[in-house]
Amino acid sequence: MESLNIFILLLVLGISLFILSKAADALVDNAVELSKIVGIPEIIIGATIVSLGTTLPELSASATSALHGNGDFALGNAVGSIITNTSLILGIGALFGKIPVDKRSSQKFNLLIIAVFLLIIPTIPYKIHGNEGLIPQGMGIAFLLLVPIYIFFLLNQEKKKNKSNLNNRKREPFLSSKSSPLFFLGKIVVAAVLIGLSASLLVDSAEVLAVRVGIPDVIIAATLVAFGTSVPELSTCIAAAKSNHGGLALGNIMGANILNVLLVTGASAVLSPEGIIVSRDFYNIHFIALGVILSVFAYFSYNYRFNEISKKEGIFLILIYIFYVGANLFTMV
Repeated sequence: MESLNIFILLLVLGISLFILSKAADALVDNAVELSKIVGIPEIIIGATIVSLGTTLPELSASATSALHGNGDFALGNAVGSIITNTSLILGIGALFGKIPVDKRSSQKFNLLIIAVFLLIIPTIPYKIHGNEGLIPQGMGIAFLLLVPIYIFFLLNQEKKKNKSNLNNRKREPFLSSKSSPLFFLGKIVVAAVLIGLSASLLVDSAEVLAVRVGIPDVIIAATLVAFGTSVPELSTCIAAAKSNHGGLALGNIMGANILNVLLVTGASAVLSPEGIIVSRDFYNIHFIALGVILSVFAYFSYNYRFNEISKKEGIFLILIYIFYVGANLFTMV
């Protein structure tokens, strides 16, 4: 990989991102079909398989980089994905349709705020006593333990919302010429293998590219890789906004952001025996950008004058993302 031409490296990076995204989509789709065959309710499918599935690219890329001993890259991908989702992805979605900001979305946003505080605050004592912060392995274990609690909360919320429908809904038989559970299980295994291979290629090519052109790998992880692994959220957001289901788009993005903290960062920390070193760049750029974006979104969520994110607010969110990318590039000068 080190001897490859820079254009070949970029090609490998782009192809691995594409395969990673498509394989994650295929895994989710086939997992949903398998769930229908074995009779799992739609509520459980939506709150678990779909929510977790859209975070698979970030999880696979960050976990792979953590196994390579590059925790900076793993954390940069997770934090960068939250920033990308809440600014660029949500902003683009708003260009295709209005995204309502209601009480339910505010509840999920509250959970995201809590998750972000849980991510940043414990690193500060390490930063005070040195030049860098730290996410210890034990903190990663705590994050992973919070994942089932969060999923249980989602299930409980969805059950309350759909209680009346659940009592009257009958499960329709799944019709397919290839409806054997083993058929879909095989496709899930193939998709999982592709995810692992493409994630490994993605991380390897990104790390070599960073060294070759002199860009810190955390910047590549927080921008280019974070955008590439957020493609599932982008496609879901645009499709939902176009069909006047902006609330679904917002819910998916908030859920993905929370899982980026609990699952992606948690798994990466667990796979890093010495913990994840939080470099000064995170405190100078990434955490500040995250705070600004969440503050702007909080204004949209809690201000009674706003009940939706429209094109105007969407453009503003996109501009924030552009400034974030510019700040990353400025640090290289």
